[in-house]
Amino acid sequence: MRVVVVGAGVSGLTCARELRQAGAAVTVVEARDRVGGRIWTGEIAGSAVDLGGAWIHGPLANPLAEYCREVGLRWASDGAWGSRMQVHTEDGSLLSHTATTSVVTAWSDFDPAEAVAALGAGVTFADAIEWYIADRTLAGEPAEAVRFSLSWLEAGLNIGSHPNSISATGAAAYQLHAGGNVVLDGGYRALIDHLAEDLEISLEEPVLAVEHGPAGAIVSTSRRSIRADHVVVTVPIGVLQRRLIVFDPPLPARIERSIANLELSTVEKVVIRYRERWWPEDIRRLVHITDAHRFPAWMDLSAHVAAPTLVGLFNPALAPMPDDQGSRFELAIESITTMLGKGPKPIGAMVTDWRNDPYAAGAYSYIPAGAQASDMSSFGHVDGALVFAGEHTVVEYHGTVHAAFVSGRRAAERLIGA
Repeated sequence: MRVVVVGAGVSGLTCARELRQAGAAVTVVEARDRVGGRIWTGEIAGSAVDLGGAWIHGPLANPLAEYCREVGLRWASDGAWGSRMQVHTEDGSLLSHTATTSVVTAWSDFDPAEAVAALGAGVTFADAIEWYIADRTLAGEPAEAVRFSLSWLEAGLNIGSHPNSISATGAAAYQLHAGGNVVLDGGYRALIDHLAEDLEISLEEPVLAVEHGPAGAIVSTSRRSIRADHVVVTVPIGVLQRRLIVFDPPLPARIERSIANLELSTVEKVVIRYRERWWPEDIRRLVHITDAHRFPAWMDLSAHVAAPTLVGLFNPALAPMPDDQGSRFELAIESITTMLGKGPKPIGAMVTDWRNDPYAAGAYSYIPAGAQASDMSSFGHVDGALVFAGEHTVVEYHGTVHAAFVSGRRAAERLIGA
């Protein structure tokens, strides 16, 4: 069996590795000049920092965590989101203890499935937030703090869009395992290097067209045409929406609906590296409640990076934000200064721009208002030759690295079984 895998992210590499171990001849073609896709462990002032996916969320009974354990990859706990967290108001002062406690509690207590059960399947994430605040009888400062946290951190960052644009039913389909969050030693690069080892991977070779049918497939790239028995397409949903790959015959209506209905979040990171730690040791996470909500969430990743490092998450589609990276960095420094005071000059920094990356078009998938969980589950065999994989095809884990891993393994199993 000869298989072409399109894309060298986690889903593509996982699929290719499983197929190769089963005896298939596999070629991975990748448009970028590196492997990893939306996993990118960059070097900032000599330290390795994940600029895309960074955590394994819920490691207990998590298939990716189990695999990493089996192959000897080590990790360290990053705790739950609310651990060692400070919440700051617009002017930088600390939020009251009562309101802060409400914010921390809401992170584990809020479940959009509860709101869907009470309000119906067609509600938005914003509807779910308001239902939760009313149901828990929150008022005043605690209510406003919880509303900000669930709107601009949970919806705006974790899911990655405006709360009015997210399906509460779709969000409820996501399954979070227990165990908090863990970070792989050395970053996700350790997993990528392991998955890519000994595979036949061709870089800087964008795929332009895929012909597919019962007799096999022809994959046309910028360099050549490759004949195969099967092709596994693992590119992000945003790339499919941009029609960078032409399919012949056209994709079935169910796949076209899914491509049209799903969305890709627009979450970005700013990573700031210092020579010495200058903020208090007991701070691991910061929330900045502001009207502009430009940089609502910060994390201290020093323990994982082995160097003093702050990482801010932001969503330029939801906040007034200049386009250039330098100005975004200055706004990030302004946010830190407001909360913690003026610090020393950073020795390194990087601001991501996944939204304008032609081979990503954003960060990770979500189910928007008006779409259905079935828009993700509809991906699979198109015919005997064509299979789709990627984090956007796994409803219960969508938007995560372990979704990409599960989808790659599932695609390989389908072909091996066939």
